[in-house]
Amino acid sequence: MGRPSIPAGLLAILLVACREAPRSAASGPSRHIYAWAGTGNDTIRGLDMMTVLDADPSSSRYGAVLAAITVDSNGRMPHHTEFSMPGTGFLFANDYSGDKSFLFDLSERTSPRLAGRLASVPNGRKLHSFARLANGHVMATVQFGDSTITGAPGGLAEFDGDGRLVRVGWSRDSAFPGARIRTYALAVVPGADRIVTTSAPMDGEITANVIQIWRLSDLSLLKTMEVPAVAGDSAHVMPFEVRALPDGSVFMNSYHCGFFHITGLAGTPKIERVMAMSQANPRNFGCSVPVIIRHYMVMPIAYAHRYATIDIADPAHPKEVASFPTDTTFFPHWASVDPGSDRIVVTDQGDGQSVVKIMHFDAMTGRLAWDTNFKDSGATSPGVSFRRASWPNGVIGMAMPHGAVFGP
Repeated sequence: MGRPSIPAGLLAILLVACREAPRSAASGPSRHIYAWAGTGNDTIRGLDMMTVLDADPSSSRYGAVLAAITVDSNGRMPHHTEFSMPGTGFLFANDYSGDKSFLFDLSERTSPRLAGRLASVPNGRKLHSFARLANGHVMATVQFGDSTITGAPGGLAEFDGDGRLVRVGWSRDSAFPGARIRTYALAVVPGADRIVTTSAPMDGEITANVIQIWRLSDLSLLKTMEVPAVAGDSAHVMPFEVRALPDGSVFMNSYHCGFFHITGLAGTPKIERVMAMSQANPRNFGCSVPVIIRHYMVMPIAYAHRYATIDIADPAHPKEVASFPTDTTFFPHWASVDPGSDRIVVTDQGDGQSVVKIMHFDAMTGRLAWDTNFKDSGATSPGVSFRRASWPNGVIGMAMPHGAVFGP
């Protein structure tokens, strides 16, 4: 079979990608961390704010809170940002439970500014994850769709760089009538003109354990696939995060710590279970938001209170090569890489500490270690606590950080 042709519009996207490649490690460590945080939760309204932390290892104020801006005084749960800082300095972020999403102008590094709110999605609610496209647009998953349709399956929404809605595609599939498809995470594979999405709930709802394959160029839903199950375990439950690999395949983890390889995206897609952490250990639960560095995946595992480094050089045969435990008050969840150093910024999922921490990653061995210098002034343990008496924007008391990314 010959190589599939690339649509003209997609070719333009790929050319833009070449011009907007992320900065290399030679540019040096990032100088700031932007952490999206709030004082509310599902039942109590509070403030949503973007905070700026000093992340310059050479700075005398390393770890200090430099700035904070309140963007909503009627918030619920600040949740996902984009996974890395766009070159434009304009960052998307959502308040999941409040069903609001925001656009931040972070071009003035220590003076964050609210640039606007994202447009609403007709018949859709609760954006969850974001993926920046090479043309500057942002694709977002929409957890819930039209409530008049049984199951209210979610979908995908594309926004331009200013937060205006461009187009929408829906996850409903006549082959899965009534399925509760909660469109959760996404991986964009431009070379195959594809997007892969997962389905996982943000509450106790029982939802469809499926992935979906979409055409990137027109947001057509091409196929819904059940995640393969094995009798006697639950590793297929809650297909969670997906990451595109250099060979055009996609690697997926479930929240129940199963690992799956998705291939054949440009032709006949296939999903295979390639690894599962022992279901006999109840702590192998909460495999969350990973990062990929070279041929390693660093996986936060909330209820095991650890990070696992998984060698995915051969994604059909992954293997765990290192484990980094945390204390039992930290529930690892979010991770984002510094493009200019060996650092990873991490937060927990809200069960324990309200803290932003930095880890160092050894690219030769896959081992991790806390950055013990990144901490509050006078503190004896690493990390910047969000249980503070006050903030630069006048907020009093604790905030819970979630999405966090490095920036220049």
